[in-house]
Amino acid sequence: MVFKSIEGIKNALPEVLHIVMFYNNGIVFETTLEQTINIPKVGEILAQVVDNFKQIYDISNFNLNKYNKIICETDEVSIILIKLGEESNIALFFKAEESRELKLSAIRRYLTKIEELIDMDKNEI
Repeated sequence: MVFKSIEGIKNALPEVLHIVMFYNNGIVFETTLEQTINIPKVGEILAQVVDNFKQIYDISNFNLNKYNKIICETDEVSIILIKLGEESNIALFFKAEESRELKLSAIRRYLTKIEELIDMDKNEI
């Protein structure tokens, strides 16, 4: 499943700073990042993050058929990686919230909205 356009996501979630849509092999097929950023390297690293989590599950003898989401919060930016389709993923970059409580509630709100958008887009395909 792939979103029809990044604009739909940006309109639905104006809190999103940047979006990177990428395949499991790291190839970026849509992004809002500036051209001055090494976009192929960003895609490669995002794919490595997903692969590293899979390796952690394997080493720990946990069963992981596919991931649903990976969340990384820092003081400035939060990144949510979401599995879209069999070979596609999306990374959403959010400006970090001030307090820890706001961060968690904001991320939950974003995830709910994103899941609604994904479900809506699946119905259109």
